[in-house]
Amino acid sequence: MLNYSHLHGVELYANKQTSGRRFWEPKYKLPSIGFALAYFNYMVPQELGKSVAVTSYLDGPITKIGKGSLRYNLGTGLVYSTMYYNSTSNENNKAIGSPLTFSLRGNLRYEYPVHDRLFLNVIFGFRHFSNGSLNQSNNGMNMPLLGLGVRYGSKPPVAPAAGQDPTAPELDKRVRMNIRLAAGVKEVLRDDFKHQVYMMSAFASKRVTHTNSFLLGADAIHDTAIGEEYLNKGVNYPEGYLDKRTAGIFVGHELHVGNLAAVFHFGRYIYQPHHLFPDYYQRYGLKYQLFEHLSASALLMAHDGHANVIEWGLGFHL
Repeated sequence: MLNYSHLHGVELYANKQTSGRRFWEPKYKLPSIGFALAYFNYMVPQELGKSVAVTSYLDGPITKIGKGSLRYNLGTGLVYSTMYYNSTSNENNKAIGSPLTFSLRGNLRYEYPVHDRLFLNVIFGFRHFSNGSLNQSNNGMNMPLLGLGVRYGSKPPVAPAAGQDPTAPELDKRVRMNIRLAAGVKEVLRDDFKHQVYMMSAFASKRVTHTNSFLLGADAIHDTAIGEEYLNKGVNYPEGYLDKRTAGIFVGHELHVGNLAAVFHFGRYIYQPHHLFPDYYQRYGLKYQLFEHLSASALLMAHDGHANVIEWGLGFHL
């Protein structure tokens, strides 16, 4: 539907410039940390309506180009949509299945200074809205964006002198063993109820730098929605016992920003008796280190880019 509309929107930003006080800030070239409030009008009022998004983000430089600079802006948050799927009143909206969804944002922009504190921006952006199969329909909404903007900010930050990193903790490069317990709920059919999904992951992790860790592990998953997955794909039920278990192995990476980490897993099923899903799966999300041996995470498990379930988990680190 967006292919035939001319959506427009506006975003307001508020951010705080890092100064290098924390050890990871110079490693990311002194980024800004902030929040964005966005409004989108899809110009299809009866089906798609309008959306308001609130996201947090990390904004930093990539390289200098002439007098300006190329910068990135990455973040996540929540979206409220005025129109969403309803089997009786709005059955054509297959993109958004609930009023509240999740948002992933990414911007690549060229920023040109016109004054000490005034900057013009040419922006190429991408937005993805999805509820992670919490409700159906959930095709999601993908929006490439082009925009112009203006930013008023503080004076450019001054990087700490080379070799000065007084707050950096000693890097622990041991191979650590970890267990993660997680659960989520999802819908499979358009007129459905919530099904529970439980998972346990056991994995080894190795911190190679202050900002990067690599993972290798295995997953065990119990999905109570397997019966509905057969119906959704038009496949006959197997005779006898319905095995709702799957298992897989995965490799992963964590990108650390202080106690927060962006997580990516790439896995392959080694036990999938029903063969309802592709052989490979992915996870994307965030992890926060609560204590030395305990973390909390929210990860989206997907198959070939299609959301399966959002996993809310606790990690135990030995």
